[in-house]
Amino acid sequence: MNRLSIPALLTLTLTLTLPATTSLAGDTGLDDLPGDLLEDLGALPSTENAWWLLGGTALTIIAHELEDPAGARRALDDNFLDPIVDFGNIWGDARVQVPLALGTWIYGGLADNDEVGGLGYDLSRSLLLTYSFTGVIKHTVNRTRPNGDDLSFPSGHTAAAFSTAGVVTRRYGGWAGGITVGLGVLTALGRMEDMKHYASDVVAGATIGWIIGRTVARDGRRDENAWRLVPTMGGLTVVGRF
Repeated sequence: MNRLSIPALLTLTLTLTLPATTSLAGDTGLDDLPGDLLEDLGALPSTENAWWLLGGTALTIIAHELEDPAGARRALDDNFLDPIVDFGNIWGDARVQVPLALGTWIYGGLADNDEVGGLGYDLSRSLLLTYSFTGVIKHTVNRTRPNGDDLSFPSGHTAAAFSTAGVVTRRYGGWAGGITVGLGVLTALGRMEDMKHYASDVVAGATIGWIIGRTVARDGRRDENAWRLVPTMGGLTVVGRF
């Protein structure tokens, strides 16, 4: 089995091997999963997502033209940022993201807490779709990593971290959203510091995860603090209150 298929398969396997009688919070049971995933896919084409994709694509192209993996490693490895960005590698790992999402989903059901269960359900669906999309793109592009390994583009760790950030910002915004976005940035920096990815890899991964996460959580609770795109005279502005 190719190692890049493991995150998506891990998410799907752990989800499907949960007891069929498991009581999960609200309308977030296993029977709903296939249909909800199809609805999530159908909701991806939207004006908002088109803007995010356009912006992310532009930044990916710019990053590709400017990227210097050796320089990025030196900049991140030789100062106080080193231990901080190292944590990003841990946060974006499937062995953290998958148990966190599924654990939140299951705990919400056991505690009969619709809010927690709904959050976990969104996180789990978002990760499954994110790993699936990034896996297909990785094998299609098959870019060599800065360290010589294969399947560099896009960054799966960064995509997973921003998938979580997309869900949390869409549901809650505010400090919770800001923290998860910050963790996503640390993940991106950590992948570059370890020479696992180019800058364009992490920008593309962040774009994919962010779009999928926000789409999956489209029906979640949204308060006035949630981040949103607002058209301005100069283009689009991301606004939010903390």
